[in-house]
Order: sequence, then C-alpha cells, then structure tokens
Amino acid sequence: MIMIVLKSTSDFEIESVKYPNFPLLTWEADNPELGIESGMLCVEAMQFLIYECLKRGRVNSENTWWTYGNHLSQFLTFCEQNNLDWRDISENSEDEMLVSAYRDLCVSEFGMSVNSTNQSLRTIVRFYSYGVGKWCDSLPYSLESVSVSKSQQFLAHTERNGGKKYSSDLMMKTFEKKAQFLSAIEVQELLSAIENPTLKLMVRLCLQTGIRRKELLLFPLHVIQKPTGNRTYYEVNISRTKGEKERKIHVPSRLMEDLWRYVNEARFQKQQESGVVSDCLFLTSDGQEWTSQGSAFGKALKLLDLPFHVSPHMLRHTYATHMLKGLLERKSSKFEPLMYLQARLGHSSITTTMKYLHLVNDLVDDLSIEYQQQIDAIV
Repeated sequence: MIMIVLKSTSDFEIESVKYPNFPLLTWEADNPELGIESGMLCVEAMQFLIYECLKRGRVNSENTWWTYGNHLSQFLTFCEQNNLDWRDISENSEDEMLVSAYRDLCVSEFGMSVNSTNQSLRTIVRFYSYGVGKWCDSLPYSLESVSVSKSQQFLAHTERNGGKKYSSDLMMKTFEKKAQFLSAIEVQELLSAIENPTLKLMVRLCLQTGIRRKELLLFPLHVIQKPTGNRTYYEVNISRTKGEKERKIHVPSRLMEDLWRYVNEARFQKQQESGVVSDCLFLTSDGQEWTSQGSAFGKALKLLDLPFHVSPHMLRHTYATHMLKGLLERKSSKFEPLMYLQARLGHSSITTTMKYLHLVNDLVDDLSIEYQQQIDAIV
C-alpha cells in the first residue's frame, strides 16, 4: 500500500485559519484489515505534521512542510509494503530495528546520501517522539548519551547537564565538509566571464549581500531606489526568505545605482515587451519571472564554463567568508563581526555563522579587506 502526498486547497483550515498548500498524507488503496479506505488521511501522520509545522510556530516555509511530508510518506510506505506495523511498537530489540532497517535500505537500495538519509531519520524520530503515549507505547530506537563540545555548551546553555545530551542511535556518521568559496582571483574571473548584464547584476547582488538563490529570484522590486547623497550602503528589508523571516541586508551604493539603472532601462523594456506585471526585481531574457524552485540560475553559472566550480550557494559563502575576514581586521569596528554577519545572512543560530571562522584562515588574498569596493572596481 502506497501513501500519496496531496496539496491542500484554500478550504483546508485549522481553528478557522486557512492553510493552502499544506501536505495531506493519504492512502492510495484499501486495506480492510486496518480499516483503511483509498483516499483516507493517515491520522497519525497528519496529527504530527499539524503539530510540528503549524502549532509549534517554528516552521513557516512551505518547502519544509513538504520535506517533512515526503519523509513520512516514504517511511510509512516502506512499512506498509513490507507488512511492518509502525504503530505497534513494544520494548524489544526486534521492534527497535524498524527504523534502522529503513535507514539501511535508503542507502543501499534507494542510493540516498548519508546527509539526506539523516535528514529523513530526524523527521521520523520527531514523529515517534510525538507519538509516544498517543498511538505507540515506546520508541523504535534507543537513546544514547553524547558529549557536547564546549562551544555548543556555552551557546546552547547546556552547562548544567554536564556537557551531555541524549540522541537516537539511528544517525549515520557524517564528516562535515568545509563550505566552498571563491578566492579574489576567482571572483574577478567570474565577473569578467559574464557577458549578460542582468546575470552579472544577479551575481553581484549575491556576492555583495550574501542572499540565497531563492531570495535572489524573489528579490522585491520596490526596495530599489535612486541613490542620493554619499551613502555607503542602503539598508533594505527582504521577507521572501528561508522560513519567511524578514531580515535586513545592506546593498552597497554602487550596486544600488546599477540596479536602479537596470529597473528603469533593461527591465522596463523587457516588461513592456512581455506585458508581465511582476513585483520581483529580475526578469528573464524574455521578460518573465524566474522560477524560484528552478535551477536556471545555477545552469547559467555552469554555462560560463569556468575552470573552477561555481554554484549559487558558493556566492553566499564567498560573501560571508571575505566579509568576515574584513570585519575582523577592522579592529576599530563598533560591532561584533559574527553578530553582524549572522543578521545579514539570516542565521537563526550564531553557531551556523561561526563555521566561516574556519574558512577565514584559508584566505591567502587581501580582497576581503575592502571586499565591496574591490568588486565595484572589477565591474
């Protein structure tokens, strides 16, 4: 029996609040033994998704809703197709192997990466943690004590538990990879290789503000303004972000000037030709909106055929690494570099921002000292 994930309509509501596009987990076929009819919602899965994504108030992204929904759908389909009762979990070693067996199948049969498998397992762990006492009596895995590093103890306020926390024994070992970023010379080669003026502006906006790919493609038109005076940068708000959390970014004056010119010249002409009315800053070559979930921007970078790898997220890492190095070297700064960068990048935890400290030591150039001015000089 297969589980299908459907998209809710605007009629789907909870406590009089409508939630369109919410994942609905339904069964594809009848199962008389379990009292399941085709099209029936999986009650346990829906209870968890509503709690995790809506009631807790911590997940605002529709993409995350669907990620959790797909994780559960794949796991529950695996259980049903193999006649494994995912509801009746008793405290014995055999039942504890349920999720472990699924984990091993993900890697060996489905070809999923370790990171993707662990992401799915985390959702399943939260699913069962929520279900204990509701539709299951125990967990299909064991908990083990793990040590927490000193930096995590301080930032997560875990000192009182002796530097220990409990985690499921399901997770596969991963080796953290360093984020990749471009050197000063590579930034210059990249910008020099781009002949399309609009694509060059898009790359510059990523390199000089650290926004994500989706944030770039949905960048608001209304924040672009005509530069006045001798301002160093313009502070603008963006809300179409990861988790839909509004944050402030700083757009350098020279870049704002070029974006203003683009809006009133190239973009205006494209919009006149296509007739498209859009509140997004960038339009495609035929005057259409970019698809925020598509890969066209990444493909455009790949088509440059550079001797080094470039991806949209590498542009973000490049901004973060060079800017942090420059800020750390400005001993007269009146603010904390890591906190400044955390706010610009939109990280919920400063521990995520701290990973760039390790990358700073890899820099052998001095572009970061005046990062924004150096990019202006290149273009």
